[in-house]
Amino acid sequence: MISSIASMVAVLAAQSNQSPTVVQCALPIPEPWWRWLLPTIVQTVVSLASITAGVWIALWSFRATSKKDHDRWVLDQKKAEWSSLLHSVANVYQITYLANGWHRKIADRIVSELEQAVREVSFARANCVFLDKFRLNNEGSKKITEFLRSATIQSQRIKGNLGLFDSIQERAETTGPATDSDDNSLLRTIEVVSSEILELAEQSCNLLVWLQNEAALDLDLTEEGK
Repeated sequence: MISSIASMVAVLAAQSNQSPTVVQCALPIPEPWWRWLLPTIVQTVVSLASITAGVWIALWSFRATSKKDHDRWVLDQKKAEWSSLLHSVANVYQITYLANGWHRKIADRIVSELEQAVREVSFARANCVFLDKFRLNNEGSKKITEFLRSATIQSQRIKGNLGLFDSIQERAETTGPATDSDDNSLLRTIEVVSSEILELAEQSCNLLVWLQNEAALDLDLTEEGK
């Protein structure tokens, strides 16, 4: 028994003389700072990109809508100016076209209405802001100017010849029965007045047709955005 105890003591002593066991604890390696910050950065970038895209789309839509509204407004202004031009020239044509054959009352009405009608053509041309063709020294402006000049001269001639007609007729009634010379003078005056009216009607008709063609072409191109 004693020997067993001695043996156990010897074994324990031998073990105690051996090198002590070293226990090491592995510490965790710290993560880089950017790794925990990366999700926040990515989320911020995505949010900013979404906001930027939304703002850009909104601006693009606003500009596109504004341009469309502006183009529509310009088109409306052009239509109004074309309408005014066409109406004024058509009015001159209507006044002169009614003189189908000689009728003194019609001739008087033409004289009384023609001056104002010609003036309206001049005003309509002057109000052309969006129709480049009718600005100063352009093709349309020259055509209108020539028409106004001719219409004014013919209107004065018509008025003068009607005054001459009245003078001849009044003299014949005062001095007695009209002579052949008086009759011939009256006929020539009637022919001149009728010719002047028909010539003005033809000029206004030609100008009206030209304006209609130009308006159709201009408005069609504007509608197509060309």
